[in-house]
Amino acid sequence: MEASFSAQILPALYGCCERPDNWRPMLDQICSGLGVRSAAVQIYRQEGDHLIQRWQERDSYSHANAALHDRWINNPDNPRLAVVPRDRLEGQLAVRTDEQRFASASPQLQETRHRLAQVGLRGGAGLLFEFAPSRWFSLILHRQINDTVERDGYDATFLADIAPHLLTMSRVSATVQAAQAAQASLASILDRLRAGVILCNASGEVRWHNRAAAAMLGNGAPLTLGQGQLRGVSAESRQRLARLLSPACHGDMVTATFGDLEGSIMQAIALPNDAFKGSAAHGWDDDRNGVALILIDPSQAPPLSAGHVTSLFGLTPAEAQLAVALSQGTSLNAYASRRGISVGTVRIQMKRILEKTDSRRQADLVGKLYGSVIAQLHGSMH
Repeated sequence: MEASFSAQILPALYGCCERPDNWRPMLDQICSGLGVRSAAVQIYRQEGDHLIQRWQERDSYSHANAALHDRWINNPDNPRLAVVPRDRLEGQLAVRTDEQRFASASPQLQETRHRLAQVGLRGGAGLLFEFAPSRWFSLILHRQINDTVERDGYDATFLADIAPHLLTMSRVSATVQAAQAAQASLASILDRLRAGVILCNASGEVRWHNRAAAAMLGNGAPLTLGQGQLRGVSAESRQRLARLLSPACHGDMVTATFGDLEGSIMQAIALPNDAFKGSAAHGWDDDRNGVALILIDPSQAPPLSAGHVTSLFGLTPAEAQLAVALSQGTSLNAYASRRGISVGTVRIQMKRILEKTDSRRQADLVGKLYGSVIAQLHGSMH
């Protein structure tokens, strides 16, 4: 029965790689199939000779009794969390009970038994292995305190059967979760950029876009985004968009300008996705004609922060405020009137700003502000 049950559990087990929320129903299935009272999976990070829990999931019964379990056994005082030499020496996938892990007369064994008894459990079989440097995976099964020890053999056999799969699954999960975390971080960073970024295919079907792109493609824009489709609003813009997205142009970067002087103008550059796929296996990604579009609205001044200008260019707060105002097209006279100071004072500040930024004239200063790193972000970070 154990071998067939081990095979039955594998699809659910591998399903947890991409969907960690599948762990609880999978652990419930293990408890039901083996007759154990509690099943828990944990990820630990090793610090010195001790394991620090980073993530866990439990079966439904253990989850409902989490407060009691955490008080007695699932906490940093758990004797099992000390990494002993045999954890590495006896083989990475060895199944152990507490009696095998600790010496028979050791205080650690007595302490573990006492803690488990407080929650109506007794020591069962478990797996603990290092799946990546300083990262450990644990799956442990506990039986009710009045269960016979003969049943422990079934648990150990089951764990031994699925142990190689757990090792593979833990490594795949780590890769998948790291990729998802990196993707989320990258999306968050791209959302902070002032430039619009759109990932689409040759027919204009959009896979992803950042906030700036959505803002640029609003009312009155020469390009629109609706129902996941990028479109041109005029025959000319549709023709230029088709050229940008054409696979025939993917050997190099392609640029285009949309709109006219009487309306909004948008500059675009198309980058073929193949340039960014690196060592990704061909065939796994069906987006053969993928394109990354970078959009800029040249009429929009970057929203500069006086605080960032102060720190980046070494200006005083008053000088930074003037520099930001000048970058937004404010004249010296208008700025002086708004601030309630003389034009002479503003000219003195202006002279110091040009000296500190190594600018010959106001146009040079504005160019440096627009070309600075802070001008590439959309608004403040908070």
